[in-house]
Amino acid sequence: MIKLSLRILLITIFTTTFTQKIGAQINIPHFIFSGMHNLSEGNYVAAIKYLNVVTNSSPELYEPYFYRGIAKYNLGDYMGADRDFTKCLSIHPLYSDALHYRAITRDRMHDYQAALDDFQQAIHVNAIDANIFINRSLTRMQMKDYIGALSDIDSAMKRKADVPLAWLARGLARHALNETQGAIADLDQAIKLNYFFTEAYVRRGAFKYDTADYTGAVDDFNQALKLDPDNPMVYFNRAMAMIKLKKEDDAMNDINKVLELDPYNALTYYNRAILRGEKKDFKGALEDYTKVLEINPDNILATFNRAITKHQLEDYKGAEKDYTRAIELFPDFSKAWMNRSDVRRQLKDEKRAMADYNKALLIEQTVAESGDSTLKAYSNQEFLTKVIEFEADFRNTSAVDGKIQFQPVYVDLEQNFFITYLYNDSVYVEQKRGEYWLRKVADINRRIKYKLQFGITNRESRLTAEQIGQYLQNVDSSMRMNPTDPLGYFFTGILNGMIQNYSSAVSAYDMAIGYDPQFALAYFNRANIKLEMAEQLSGQEDVMGAITIGSSGQNSKSQPKEALPEYNEVIADYDKVISLNPDLSFAYFNRANVLVKLGDYEKALHDYNKAIELESNLAQAYYNRALIHIYLRKNEPACKDLSKAGELGLKNAYNLIKRYCGKTEMNDKN
Repeated sequence: MIKLSLRILLITIFTTTFTQKIGAQINIPHFIFSGMHNLSEGNYVAAIKYLNVVTNSSPELYEPYFYRGIAKYNLGDYMGADRDFTKCLSIHPLYSDALHYRAITRDRMHDYQAALDDFQQAIHVNAIDANIFINRSLTRMQMKDYIGALSDIDSAMKRKADVPLAWLARGLARHALNETQGAIADLDQAIKLNYFFTEAYVRRGAFKYDTADYTGAVDDFNQALKLDPDNPMVYFNRAMAMIKLKKEDDAMNDINKVLELDPYNALTYYNRAILRGEKKDFKGALEDYTKVLEINPDNILATFNRAITKHQLEDYKGAEKDYTRAIELFPDFSKAWMNRSDVRRQLKDEKRAMADYNKALLIEQTVAESGDSTLKAYSNQEFLTKVIEFEADFRNTSAVDGKIQFQPVYVDLEQNFFITYLYNDSVYVEQKRGEYWLRKVADINRRIKYKLQFGITNRESRLTAEQIGQYLQNVDSSMRMNPTDPLGYFFTGILNGMIQNYSSAVSAYDMAIGYDPQFALAYFNRANIKLEMAEQLSGQEDVMGAITIGSSGQNSKSQPKEALPEYNEVIADYDKVISLNPDLSFAYFNRANVLVKLGDYEKALHDYNKAIELESNLAQAYYNRALIHIYLRKNEPACKDLSKAGELGLKNAYNLIKRYCGKTEMNDKN
């Protein structure tokens, strides 16, 4: 619905916002136009960037918050979208579009009653908009109130009878009430109204599948693929229908296509593993089950089935390990106990094999005697299939459509900040726009005579050793005139650090500090160089590497590691920076990163908090703090931080929001 309504809303912004106050120094109409243009093109991150300028300079305008909310919604940041819609409504309480879209957002957040309240208010303000009734019907379906949903759809059709989505919604409600033929008839009408309505073909194909009309289902999926040839979900659905038609080769081709378009789709790997197992391709099945577990490490079905596959391949040690893991995940899984019993018997471990066999019998007996349907459900594989979770967004991850949350990213801490040389005008301008301003660095740039410009960043340099060598010669020439100038040694340290000449860099910073013991930025950069040296020496992996797709986090009671002497020196330098300049947010941020590497999460959180207190727009601090919260299984504060980090321009935040901040998403509302 958002995309359908967006162009109408664009007209509204030109007739309202431009008549508002225009800042004396900021061209508000320009930033609004740029934000709206990027929003209409699907460039949501860029839209947020432009709209941020407006909300910061003219916070009394309500529309920028509304449109920024739409951008965040499309990036999957429902918490951030809700916050922006709420801000918009605090300025304009009767803005029906904001009430409508906040309702949709709250539906996605599973806060259905709050969503219904917003829909009701939106209808009170604008009772003629059929779309509000349609979207409320979808929320009622989420609440299993199918009769109420049908009532809303009837209300929508009285206002406007030719809306294809209304017929699709009614088809969904009727199908849920087991009125499958009526549901198919409704989808027929939706398609008559819009022959290019891909979702209607997909849903009708699914309904035909449910009635065992597999050929009809394939026909609908074929038509959907003509309209949207890169839709992984349609290929998956067609594959399931092909399996029913005993066309396993065609099904395998479709499954392979899904994985070509969406290579992180665990559900599809799982189904391909089953197909391969049925074809006696046990090694191929093993590879696919392993891939599922890389994406969803706690998936019990993949764990159990991989154990069976290893069992069939006579890899009894491997099978025993996987059965054990399945039992750890679900202690009442009788089949896992029984199968491990057989594996242990094959390994000549008769005592433990018998113990497992008896445990399996005890579980089955307890279930049979208790008459507890819940326990019985949990003890069989069919129920586990229903409750298991697979990572399966069915998105073309290579598509560039502005929804960057579906693009795979490597999860790691945002790196330390350092003072570096801005080696040409374009980099200088980019740094001025995209990074952070530091008064001490600006003061240095005004004082120096080396014709160099410096700034603070956490991005890597792209200069060659030859280029750095030329700059070093220029600095050396100038230092001959003033050999006790700490700035000269400071610049020498920066330039050597840029080419990883660490020993020379540390020596230069030592000299700078020797001539000026109060030189906080020299301690700051020396700490960064010593950290890089320590990491090379220790070869330690970043502890945050444990956060992967589908990971549930680690034990929040993990103890800090004992710091190596090299890390103690790094922390000592950051401590000195903070004692000399307690308002330097980047020093707290960098020290927090080191504390994370040492596993001291509580102290790290304290430093990230302080960094944010001093620099409220420090996106990297919000992001890293969120990673710690995820690691400690505290998703609610993590999601708040990720929302803020995304708003401030860190794109990777949206991928983590998708993973950890509510995955349920109904395509009907797009």
